[in-house]
Order: sequence, then structure tokens, then C-alpha cells
Amino acid sequence: MATWLAPAYAQSAEIPPAVNTGKRWEVYKAEWTDKDEAGYAAFVQAIGRSNCSSIDACIKSEANPYRSHVDPDLPGDCADMAYILRAYYAWKNGLPFSYQNAMRTADRSRQDLRYSTEGNVVAGRRQILNYVSNAPAFIARIGGEVSTAMFRTHPENGAGRTHDDFYPVKIERGAVTPGVLAYDIYGHVGIVYEVLEDGRVLVVASHPDNSVTRTAYGPNFMRSKPALGAGLKAWRPIRVEGAKTDEDGSLHGGKLYAASNEEIADFSMEQYFGTEPHPSGIWHYGQFKHNGRTLKYYDYVRRKLASPDFVYNPVEELRFGLETICGDLKSRKVAVDAAYTSRIHLKPHPEKLPPNIFGTYGEWEEYSTPSRDARLKVSFIELRRDMQQLVEDVEAGEPGVAYEGDNLAADLIKTFEEEKNACTFTYWRSDATRVRLNLAHAMERLWDLSFDPYHCPERRWGADGAELDTCTDGEVKSQWYNAQRFLRFQAERTYDVRMDFALNELKPPMLAPPEEGGLGVDAPADADIRGYLYRLGAPLVADYYEGEAALTPVHYDAAEEGVFFPRWHSRLQDGRRP
Repeated sequence: MATWLAPAYAQSAEIPPAVNTGKRWEVYKAEWTDKDEAGYAAFVQAIGRSNCSSIDACIKSEANPYRSHVDPDLPGDCADMAYILRAYYAWKNGLPFSYQNAMRTADRSRQDLRYSTEGNVVAGRRQILNYVSNAPAFIARIGGEVSTAMFRTHPENGAGRTHDDFYPVKIERGAVTPGVLAYDIYGHVGIVYEVLEDGRVLVVASHPDNSVTRTAYGPNFMRSKPALGAGLKAWRPIRVEGAKTDEDGSLHGGKLYAASNEEIADFSMEQYFGTEPHPSGIWHYGQFKHNGRTLKYYDYVRRKLASPDFVYNPVEELRFGLETICGDLKSRKVAVDAAYTSRIHLKPHPEKLPPNIFGTYGEWEEYSTPSRDARLKVSFIELRRDMQQLVEDVEAGEPGVAYEGDNLAADLIKTFEEEKNACTFTYWRSDATRVRLNLAHAMERLWDLSFDPYHCPERRWGADGAELDTCTDGEVKSQWYNAQRFLRFQAERTYDVRMDFALNELKPPMLAPPEEGGLGVDAPADADIRGYLYRLGAPLVADYYEGEAALTPVHYDAAEEGVFFPRWHSRLQDGRRP
């Protein structure tokens, strides 16, 4: 039995010239070789490093050397982007391609496939083994047939006719490469486009509003039991067997064969069971150990992918974390602005919430932000926790953490203030005036940011006082905002909870269980990073804190339109260390 090797990705890999330049997709290669995978990695990396802000813009950008007038228009969300980039590269390079276009739940229950509690299995597949006459039409069709349900498969179900398109990779630099997928079981998937020397994994992803953003892999991509298939996943190797080669080098006939898990050198279940699985077999009891230390999963990923001499620097960790959060905030602004310009906030509020606010369809899916807001809350919470742990590690002299200054609290406070001042953005109020916010404002309002697209933009950004005076919401929408308070307190996304309650049916969670309308949580988690830092360096606060400026309307600046990326993204483009 042949072994399918891990991609031999290298930073110096080049994107090969196109084999197919017209609409026709001829297959000239029976399988994806290591060289093809390295070329795909370079292709994805170029897209990720660029400033393209939609799938269509990415395909048409200078980062894509294959761009041409025959390329289709390609809107789409996160799952669409993952499949479209792979198919597009296969077309241009004369490679075979296959994708699962139909799924069913593994337990045959009638659940939303994107959030099934026991995962899914493949029920249908499309493939290109020899040719397709109209590749642009084939690729444009993909977006209507795939969703994050395609990634929700048990990693051990990789063989046979119902094989899935992905497999979990071993956590090592030769396996976690650009092109690998990062799947979050709560309805999101990103594409890895960079693995930094400090072990950070950078991810590019599209969203229901068609915007493409950049972020870092971490707790915002939640782990899960194996049946749901979360984590870092590579494309399963495929090849065309038994094909004949025509005079022009194209393939004729043959059948698709997909590698089994046993044939893939970098297949690994460690993301689920740890490096030391628990004797009971219970997945989340397993431990992750590296260099003799037991680590949390995301810390394990960082350290395993980092260069051997890597150590955490608390100041650099804070700066990178805040820059990432800033990018997420500004991406949220794009989503809220889309609801504003589409005048969703002027429509009457639906009589009931969707069956589940985190996973739905139509107007709510396109314009609401509960999942995006939950990931933002998790980022604040985890950075707050990480900073405390790093400070404690420095004080205890723990290995793997280093600080070379003479006043850690002062340096952390200074860094927070620098990043807070650098992270500013404006939003449209209901009367078309704009108000400028910064990162600290967003952190202070974190639990007041409305995810509901039918609320005025002021409430979408947690306004109160004079800033809220321009809100167009009437009494009913104000009641909806107040009733959703406990749902806003919730950082964890829950897809198995019924939420289609009317306004008069919603209750505080301390007074009623979820099935009776008691949605959300009693109180929010601690996400106050600045508060922790200032308590840490209490005598120094006066030297750094000048107070926040009063929020007043500001003039419109066209330069603020578009998708914003973390500041480390521009440093990466310049070849500097993020």
C-alpha cells in the first residue's frame, strides 16, 4: 500500500504557470503531487497576504497570477471560499477535483446539517476526472451546494465511497501549512495562509456578508468531540486510477480513488485525544504534552509549531492580541454597516427570534452578528486570561516565558494604551452622523453590543446617553433589546437550544430554563483587560490613563470604508515580523 506524503511546503514555493487558460478544464495529472500541494500553498498564501476583501476581489486581485476575463463572479461565505479556491487552482493547473455536494446526519436525525449534534456523513459527490467544458460555471455552482456541514464529519470515516474531503493533520510545521482548513463547529471555517515563527497560525475567511477577513487561530475555533470534526484539516489526497493519456496529454476514463487515513503520513487524531489519550477513551480527558510540560490545546499548537528557541513575551502577546481584536472589531463594523445601508433597522422586528440565533438563514443570517460577536467576546476573555497567566509565569520564573524589561505592569499598560489609541473607527448613526469609537470603548460596551439587525446602529454599538438619542427604535424594539440582555451576556454559542420565542415569552435565565424562554446566562465573564492591567500597576495608572474623550459626531471620511485588517497584516506584507 502506497503512503501519501505530507505536503512539502516551503516559504520559497512558487505558484506554477497555468495549464488551462480558457473556460475548458482539462485534467492532465492523475493526482496532486507534493509540488502541486506546495504550489497551492503558495497560491493561498499570496491571497491571504493580499488586501482583497471578498472572494471575487481575491480572484481578480494581483495576488492571483491566474486571473483572466473568463473567471466567474464569485460571491460566497466561508465554506464557499474554502472549496472555490481549491477548485479554481485545480482548474488552472489541470488537476482532478472532487467535492462532497450532499450530506446527511450521521444519526439520521432531522437536524440542521451545519449544527448536527452527532456530525454528518457524505451522501453525494461531484468530481472532475477528465474534463468539464465550462469550468467557470462549474465553480460558480459550488457556492450553492456546500456549507460548513461538509466539514462536520468524523475523522475516522475517511475511506470508501462515502469518504470525506478532509482529514485532521498532525500538529507540526510540515503538516500545518497554507491551504489547511481551520473548522469551528459553530458554523465557521477559515483557510490557513501563514504559520509564523512564533507558532501563530494566521487564517483568512469569508463571511455571509461576503467580506473576507484575517485573524489568528485560537479559542475562536473551538475544539469538539471527534464526531463533529473540528480543528485543523487538510484536503484528502485523491487520484484518478485506470485513466488513459490522450495524445495531447489529457486523461481519458478512470475512476476516482481517495486515500484512506492509513495511507496519509500526517493523519493524526491528536487534536481530539491529545498526545497522551486518557485510558477511558474520553476525548477531552487526554493531555497535550510538549517538552515535558502539560499544556492547554491552543498553547500546545503554538509551541509545537514555533521555532525551537521561541519564548512567550507578555508585551508582544498583548500587542498581537489587541491588534487581532481590532481587526475583528473593524470587520464587525462592515457587517453592521451592511445592515444600516440595507435599512434593515427600519423594518419592523419579527414577532419571534429565529429557531436559533446562531444558525439560521435569510435576512437574519446575512445581517445579524451573534456568532461574530461571540467570537469577539471569546477573544477578549481569553486574552484577559492569557495575560494574567503570562504575568504569573514571569513572576514564577516559568520556562518558555521571558520579559527583559524592569517594569512589566508599566510596559503592559503602555502597550494597551498605544493599541487602544491606534484602533479607532466610526459608525453611522440613524441620522447619518458618525461617531468615533476606539478599542477601549468596544471593550467597555462588549456586553451591550446588539447582535440583532433590526436594532438601530446605535444599539448595535452599545450606545447610551446622548449618543443613543438619534436611535430610531420604538418602544417594541427597545423592549426586544432589553429582553436580549442575557443572550448578549453569553459568549458560548449554543446551537441545540430552541430560541424562537416571542417578546413576551423571553425571561431571565435565573427565573426560567431555556425551554421556557430563559435564554442566555446570568452574568458576563471577565473581559476587562485594561482593568486587570491597571490593578496590576495601580500606582502607575495616573501616568498613562488620560480618560476617554467625549463621544461626539465626527465628519465622514471615505478612507474608512472597506474591510479593515489587523495591523500585523501590513507588517506581514512588508516582510516584517508581526
